[in-house]
Amino acid sequence: MQILVISDTHGRYDVLRHVLLMHSDADMIVHCGDGEYETERFLSEHPEFAPKLLQVRGNCDHNPMIPLARTIPLPYGHKALAVHGHRYVSGDFPENLIQTARQDGADLVLFGHLHVRIDRYVDGVHLFNPGSAAQPRDQFSPSYGLVDVLESGILTSHGEIRRTPAPFDDMSGI
Repeated sequence: MQILVISDTHGRYDVLRHVLLMHSDADMIVHCGDGEYETERFLSEHPEFAPKLLQVRGNCDHNPMIPLARTIPLPYGHKALAVHGHRYVSGDFPENLIQTARQDGADLVLFGHLHVRIDRYVDGVHLFNPGSAAQPRDQFSPSYGLVDVLESGILTSHGEIRRTPAPFDDMSGI
């Protein structure tokens, strides 16, 4: 199973559309927050993605119908916890995520908010942040993540958005 993970698109519909269509064969898509309007627009234009696109509410999202957290059962006995991350930043941020994952029985945490790529395995819990697809705060390009859930374990990788389209680019031909 392959999961496309994206976060912090902050109004960049063009970027969200580009990444989701580029990885349309992913089995699941998780948006880790701060992208409710572009996600809503994408689903209105591509309703076929609705069954496989899950999202959580970020600190810049306002729709109370979008959950703050999701626990997602995965193949081979794995379970993911998807959050934005803004509610976990006080104190020891990684430890807060690890403890919440353990409470939910998750061995994978998908989160955003920091706008920084993170890929760590700590005490049996995989912490994965795809970085920001629109406004990275590290030395890297805008990015997204791919998570492959295999019988042998969980593999993660970051993908770079090399061609950041202009906000009004119609993306035809991509």
